[in-house]
Amino acid sequence: MSHSTPLLRSLSVFALAGALALTGCGTGGGDSAPGGTAGTRTVEAANGTVEVPDSPERIAVLWRPTLAAVTQLGHGVVGTMGTPGADGYGLAPFLPGDVDGADLTLVTNSPAEDDVNIEELATAEPDLIIGVSTPTGTQAEMVDRLEAIAPTVLLEWEGTGSWRGHLREVAGVLGAGTEAEQAVSAYEEAVEGAREELEAAGVDPAGTELSLVRLQSGTEIRLETPESFPGQVIDDLGFARPDTQLEGEGDTDFVPRSYENLDQADGDVVFALAGSGYPDAPETFSDGLWTNLDAVGDEQIYRVDHDFWGSANHHGAHRIIEDVTAALTGGMAPAV
Repeated sequence: MSHSTPLLRSLSVFALAGALALTGCGTGGGDSAPGGTAGTRTVEAANGTVEVPDSPERIAVLWRPTLAAVTQLGHGVVGTMGTPGADGYGLAPFLPGDVDGADLTLVTNSPAEDDVNIEELATAEPDLIIGVSTPTGTQAEMVDRLEAIAPTVLLEWEGTGSWRGHLREVAGVLGAGTEAEQAVSAYEEAVEGAREELEAAGVDPAGTELSLVRLQSGTEIRLETPESFPGQVIDDLGFARPDTQLEGEGDTDFVPRSYENLDQADGDVVFALAGSGYPDAPETFSDGLWTNLDAVGDEQIYRVDHDFWGSANHHGAHRIIEDVTAALTGGMAPAV
């Protein structure tokens, strides 16, 4: 099975710079794009042409991967989506390690796309709102109310595989082309560094099948395909994948299965993805049907945090690289 290299799979710095130039989005300053006024630029978004500030100072974001992109590009936010009551509002996978989500202001009552608290959003006094346009279109339905508060840009989001393009699109809105190039370069360097470390440890990614198994509930597992967010990062690292995990079902990037089909989760190495969505997920895998997996018998199964592995952003991508490298070079204990 052939695998694309990080250079092919990643958005290259050259392509990124060219894409930003084609959108007509500059890097800030006093000049405005055609159709803008002094101190503003125009950008093309899912909700049409929007005039945005050249240098926004009070950004509100209505999508957690957007929060990740904005912070990756070096900006803070005055309001964001999150989960009230959760530790750090459940935002750790979308923030740099030195930022506590509990210090941010929530303008939504939950991570649901349509659960925007308009009153809280207005109180935050943003000068720019960045939302999302998904197939359900719920934020598009409220765009008039959002635009009454501040210029609003809705960016297309087609699934967890959109994380690379989303960073580029947010950079276009913020005029942050240089910062985006740096973020892409940092990711590519992390991939190359991990490949070198793995090779030094005697690991041949192309000859090692990695199985990615999301523990969805007590009755369902989901096998992540190469099109999923974690699957893309694993592919960038050059690992092979089990034949049972190459294509999703329907228009999904995963394969849903019952635990009776757990044999399809086997691989040379298995990563079991468990997170806050399934708090009762097992910590170890030495009982029941798990014992039938070769990876369990070989002590090559590792439990990782799906909150990060499923977060679809560059912060989460770096976490996946770190976890895989640690597991395969002896820095992480198997979950048996």
